[in-house]
Formats: sequence, C-alpha cells, structure tokens
Amino acid sequence: MSETLNDPSEKLEGMNTYIEGKMKRYSLLFAVNGGAFAIAKVFGERDGAQLLGGLTLQHLALGAVAFTVLMGVDIFLFGLLMRRKFFGDRMVFTWAGRIILVALCVLVIAGWLIAAFGHQRPGPANKTALMPPNTALPPLRPSPNSNQPC
Repeated sequence: MSETLNDPSEKLEGMNTYIEGKMKRYSLLFAVNGGAFAIAKVFGERDGAQLLGGLTLQHLALGAVAFTVLMGVDIFLFGLLMRRKFFGDRMVFTWAGRIILVALCVLVIAGWLIAAFGHQRPGPANKTALMPPNTALPPLRPSPNSNQPC
C-alpha cells in the first residue's frame, strides 16, 4: 500500500523527515568511524597496544568495515523505503544519492583496509612482508619422509 504524499505541506514535512533520518544515519556512520580512527591513533603511540588489551589494528579495522557495510545497507534501505513509500518513486534518493552513498562507503572501507593491511607488500622483492619485524625465516629442511631436496 502506497502512502504517497500529495499535499504540498505533507511533501515538505515528509522531505524534512527524510533529510533528518538520512543525516542522523550519516552522522552515526561518520561518528563511529571517527571514534574508531581515534582508537587506531592510540596504536601509533608508545605502549598503545597494551592500553587496548588484545585489540589489534586489524581487528579494529575489520569491525569498522563491518559497521560501515551495515550502515551503508541501512542508509540505502531507508532511502529506498522513503522514495517508494512516500514520494511515489521520485524526488528523493536518486541515482546520484545512491552513487554518493556507495562511493563514501567504499572510500571508508578502503581506508580501513589500507590502514590495517596496506603496509604489507608480499611479493618476490619482499618475502618477509607477512612476518613480524625482526623475524628470520626458518631454514629450509627436507621433510623426514621425503627423499627430495627442498
């Protein structure tokens, strides 16, 4: 059942409701990611990791990525609901708004993934990139059940 707003005063009130709901959701998205970023800065400080218990930057980043995905889906569904149910499938949450939402979420997610995992560059030039600093590679030894050299 469609509850399309037809009266100009109803449309104005509906538009205000839409904008308020959208802004609250975007504010929550950026506030939580900003708070997580502030926590991530503690990792750069001396003894920062000890202050946060066993939390690692990778754990924090993955949590922020999951939250960003959930909030992106919530904002998208809210915009779609308002557009279809109250605005006759027009006026609000246009393609431009959808593209902006997806782009913002992708940028935030990319930032977290780069912050957490971007410093590691595996490849032939850097074989120890996935190992902690000051860790030597173990010597290559043939397996006891193998007659072939490594």
